[in-house]
Amino acid sequence: MNILVVDDDPTIREYLEEVFNMMGHNVVSVADGYDAIDYVREHDINLAYIDISIPEIDGFATLTKIRDLAPKVSAVMISGESVDVIMETSFQKGVYVCLAKPFTIEEIEEINEAYSKIRDPLEFIYNNPHGLDIDKISGAKILIVDDEKEIVEVIKECLEYEKFIYVDTVNDGEEAIRKFNEYMHDVVIVDIVMPKKSGIEVLKHVKAISKNSQVIVITANADKDSAVTALKLGAYDYIEKPLDISTLSRIVKRAVEKKLLLDK
Repeated sequence: MNILVVDDDPTIREYLEEVFNMMGHNVVSVADGYDAIDYVREHDINLAYIDISIPEIDGFATLTKIRDLAPKVSAVMISGESVDVIMETSFQKGVYVCLAKPFTIEEIEEINEAYSKIRDPLEFIYNNPHGLDIDKISGAKILIVDDEKEIVEVIKECLEYEKFIYVDTVNDGEEAIRKFNEYMHDVVIVDIVMPKKSGIEVLKHVKAISKNSQVIVITANADKDSAVTALKLGAYDYIEKPLDISTLSRIVKRAVEKKLLLDK
């Protein structure tokens, strides 16, 4: 089983890594929610152990974002509080179970064994997680915004390969706003650094007039802070250059699914 541990306490991360390795699982640990989201963006996991009180973005917000990217992921929320207290707010957030500190190896083993029995049925359910019409997904309107024409072409070819039918492209922020106002795209993919209007300005405009439309921002690694700002302003997700096509495809598909669900 692929397990992700998210905790800012290095002692707990090391302890859980040792325990999961001993149990024969594949385990990766990170110290905060943004690193967890980055990891899930590019890797498949089955179960996440997430501390509720982590810096920058708390455990529940981290799980919400993780499940946007990978709905089949279940989570064990870790807390110093009583399990009874946190369970009241947990069931609707995709939480499998809550675990209070301090915990024992026996408790962890019991959780993993129980989860392994329901893992296959859960993954079967999440093959089409929302029961959405495939024609509606492929018919989503998508807008690509980038001043680098080569990148626009790469993204466009990727989306056409994934059977998306309606893909528009523009090369500056002002043109993006005009195009969006005309067609009200379901998903907008926009570079942060754009001529005339920045990607952040495009994001703000899209969310102001169509709150259900999803925006994916493209960023260079050196501009990671802008990507985090975009998430706080309502962006669905971000992807870094150089683009990983498989990651891009997965993010776009999930963004389209979220838009269609919000429209229901």
